Amino acid sequence: MATSELHERGSPEHGRHTTADHSWMLWATIGIGDIWVAVLLISVFAPDLVSGSEQQHLPVAAFTTWFWGGIGTTVFLLAMSRLRGSAAWEPIWIGLTVGTFAVWAVATVLAITLPVMETGSDPTRIPFAAFFAPAAAALFTALAGLIANLFRGGTR
Repeated sequence: MATSELHERGSPEHGRHTTADHSWMLWATIGIGDIWVAVLLISVFAPDLVSGSEQQHLPVAAFTTWFWGGIGTTVFLLAMSRLRGSAAWEPIWIGLTVGTFAVWAVATVLAITLPVMETGSDPTRIPFAAFFAPAAAALFTALAGLIANLFRGGTR
């Protein structure tokens, strides 16, 4: 190991870069956790689609929310990967994680608590919020990622 390598490892810049990477990984992990906790809560607690004369229950949210959670995770990670590399962007990636948490928290509350639509003489109950809230959360996560990367461009 050369002497210059020892000096580079001990330099304050190296420590700041390492700390920024750890902070970035922490906030990326928190954001992913936020999305998947919301997906789990929606899948378990959202109302079922009830149809037919026998009132058969179909847990639609349990089928569809996982797909939208995957889309949300993908766009979140793409946005976060563009923010990696500079400690100056730390407030932006923290803001992206907090924004993602807010979006998925609202989607969770809406999917679980909004009323269902009833139709017909054998009341078919359609939980529209369980269909659309996770899709909207994935789209708003993509929008938050786009906005965060626009802020990054302004801080160069």
